[in-house]
Amino acid sequence: MLRWLTPVLALLLTACGSLPEPQYPPKDLADFDEQVELDIVWQDFAGKGPGELGYMLPPVVSGGNIYAIDREGNLKAWKAETGTPLWAADLDAGASSGLSYNQGQLYFGTQNGEVIALSASGGEILWRTRLATQIMTPPQVNHASRQLVVQTAGGKVSALDELTGRILWSYESSEPLLTLHGTATPLVVPSATFAGFANGRVVALDNRNGQLAWDVRAAVPSGRTDIERLVDVDAQPLLTSKGMLVVTSYQGRLIALDPSSGRGIWERKDSSFYPAVEGFGNVLYVDEGSNIVALDARTGGVLWNQDALSGRRLTAPVIWGDTLAVGDYDGYIHLISLTEGHVVGRIAADASGIEQPLIATEKTLYAVAVNGRLMAIERQ
Repeated sequence: MLRWLTPVLALLLTACGSLPEPQYPPKDLADFDEQVELDIVWQDFAGKGPGELGYMLPPVVSGGNIYAIDREGNLKAWKAETGTPLWAADLDAGASSGLSYNQGQLYFGTQNGEVIALSASGGEILWRTRLATQIMTPPQVNHASRQLVVQTAGGKVSALDELTGRILWSYESSEPLLTLHGTATPLVVPSATFAGFANGRVVALDNRNGQLAWDVRAAVPSGRTDIERLVDVDAQPLLTSKGMLVVTSYQGRLIALDPSSGRGIWERKDSSFYPAVEGFGNVLYVDEGSNIVALDARTGGVLWNQDALSGRRLTAPVIWGDTLAVGDYDGYIHLISLTEGHVVGRIAADASGIEQPLIATEKTLYAVAVNGRLMAIERQ
């Protein structure tokens, strides 16, 4: 899920024509009324940054520990509260997805299309399964049936047995030749998997057998050039507390659906690379220009629109207490009030910039900088 054109995509687009000028020049940071003071309580290097490949490799926090992997397969574990190193392992497998965790095991996807399961106590490989193409989003656990649901860059969704890695079922979508450099993370609930694809469609799959339950178009190509007609569902769907499925898309729509039928409830024409989040019962998202928008979850009406960070290539948003947290290309982390949309906190975290999704726990916000530095940030 990249917020701008990566070198890989740039090469693809160069074949089709010249790249457009930047559409959203970054705004300078303005003074604000600081209500939340932030501090880096510990830091360490998680490994090499994403580099030109542009992989999103967010860490995972569970059981009081934090685990991170880099693009070369260097895996590390720390105590989440103190940053005390626990162990490290060199897996000799190029990672292309972040980690997921369940019951003492870690999972990730590789650049050559493998899913690898590891022991969370030392990084020993438990099993590995080869799929068709590289895997760019963390495998998702279905706790009800002990399945691991994985989506590949080629548009295939597969369910694997969590204990053995055996493939249980697969569903494949037709992918266009030109896509964003990224893959939507499927949303897995006990009975179904909701997945978005680079053709602008979102589907619901029966977790018993992978059969299609419904199929909805979230983004319709329009325009004269290949770039103008590029659409993509590149973010994980959101299931709200009221039972609505909210889907964002690039050059398409933000739509709210009935998850059981795919019936539309409301929609808003807008473009986003990132998943929407829910805070105080409202739906919030970062659009492609790095404006932050809050919507009434019942109607899709706009509650507030914060453009103070426009063009600053924000990360995917996360909810942290009563704020929404984002990082930016210049290495700042910003906190936005959920109720009014004002900037209430900011810290200069790392000058190399922040591209990876932030990870929020009740007390701590974790960020990985472009140079691979892992930081734990708390409110003072």
